[in-house]
Amino acid sequence: MADPTGSYDGEALASFLADLGLVLGAEDLEAVTDRYDLPALLVDQEGSTVLTAPEDVLGLWRQRPAAPRAREAVAALPELVAVEEVGWALLWIEVRWSYRDELAAEIADERCRYLLRRGRGTFEICVVAPLD
Repeated sequence: MADPTGSYDGEALASFLADLGLVLGAEDLEAVTDRYDLPALLVDQEGSTVLTAPEDVLGLWRQRPAAPRAREAVAALPELVAVEEVGWALLWIEVRWSYRDELAAEIADERCRYLLRRGRGTFEICVVAPLD
């Protein structure tokens, strides 16, 4: 994968990821819907699952390996690890999520890849592939 540079708007991507961390942490179903291009696809070691509703997306986040520790977090901070442009409208990105407590200490982390589509003036998640 390429370094996080390219013809896409890097600031918009960073803002999208920061906002995603906020809405998922708050379990805001309406806001989650706005960030995913539903139906979306989860691809992991066990198989593939179609995510058709906001509840499916939140279920995905609740079942991830870092979930028990992440629930204690007050912040979910994204670190953009890599970006690959896949055509003019798609980005394949890798993100490291850092879950922080009230003292800003990291209590859990996880890595995930996303296929994003540029649309509606922002990005939309089409595919989620957890790495941890």
